[in-house]
Amino acid sequence: MRRAWPANRNARRPGRRLVRWLARQAGPERRAVNAEALDRNDKLLIRSFDIPESDAAHDRLVNRSYTYDNALATFAFLSIGARKQAEQLLDQLKALQRVDGSLEYAFNVETGASVTHFRAGAMAWVGYAALAYRKVYGNSRYDNMLAGIVRYLLELRNSSGLVRGGPDVTWVSTQHNLLFAGLLRDLAADLGKNGTLATGLKYGTIHDAANSIGNAVLGNTLVQEGPLAYFRQGVGDPVLPADVQALGALYLDARGDGRAKQVAEYLRQRFYVAPRAGSAGTLSGYRPFVGSGAPDVIWSEGTIEAATAFRRVGVDSGAADDAVTRIAATIGRTVGPVGADRDVVDPIWGEFHTWPTSAAGSWLLIRAARAELLFDR
Repeated sequence: MRRAWPANRNARRPGRRLVRWLARQAGPERRAVNAEALDRNDKLLIRSFDIPESDAAHDRLVNRSYTYDNALATFAFLSIGARKQAEQLLDQLKALQRVDGSLEYAFNVETGASVTHFRAGAMAWVGYAALAYRKVYGNSRYDNMLAGIVRYLLELRNSSGLVRGGPDVTWVSTQHNLLFAGLLRDLAADLGKNGTLATGLKYGTIHDAANSIGNAVLGNTLVQEGPLAYFRQGVGDPVLPADVQALGALYLDARGDGRAKQVAEYLRQRFYVAPRAGSAGTLSGYRPFVGSGAPDVIWSEGTIEAATAFRRVGVDSGAADDAVTRIAATIGRTVGPVGADRDVVDPIWGEFHTWPTSAAGSWLLIRAARAELLFDR
């Protein structure tokens, strides 16, 4: 594994404090993470949260690293040219990949234990990160990992041609399929019509799967509502998440589909929360969900995703840009951006906290760089 700063103290220290904070999230908390200190169980993956020791959830989640957060951090590092940090994460994920191409949903970076669920969305994010590395550097270093993920996910397709959430479930997630369709589309474009990926995956197979999965997810989860449109959370699942709208708008835009603006407008009009005071300061932004019973919380990660989508598809981003500025202002000298404007723990809707989160930090870097590594046009 190629270790980056701070695991490699001889490597160049990033100049920007947000990049330094994100880089310091690699490995267990409070440990001098360098080549001498790492033991055989430690994993140089990004800790998803920076949790105060006084918080009741500290011991439960302090060393939790979600696979998605590592893929997203890879995008962030690639977007700003932090190649060594990106390689460190991809090397670690490659080492953790199973023989069948799968990756677990999450890991404990101190013990090495995994959350033994396999979810298509997390794997698609890692595949997309490996593809981004290939595109940025013209390097095939992670092609075998990428090919393993693609083959694994293709085997998860159901009779409708959509990818199931995992090998142990029958439900179908809109986000998972948007990501995988986008990954396949961008991979086919990068390979070219005569191209072949590692282990013999040919352009035609990849291109055809991109089209069939993309058409199926639009046909089964995109809903027209007058002049606007929105994506449901999944097939037969009426929940409306903000991140699915943002990623869906980006995917539609990459396809040249005019409904990208309709989805972005739905997100802009229906999910927005005006500035309000809270323990993290005065923040504005976008709720993670809308609908009966949805939590009243401003979600930093989804807000930055929304602002990214608005700018890309040409929708008014004034309020979203202001919201992102407010979130960025929560960054301190040694801490990253807050994850939400208030704490919510709900058995149905999930957890949202005012702790700094790696996902919010990664999205801030991706948006600032304006690098179109995801859903390329």
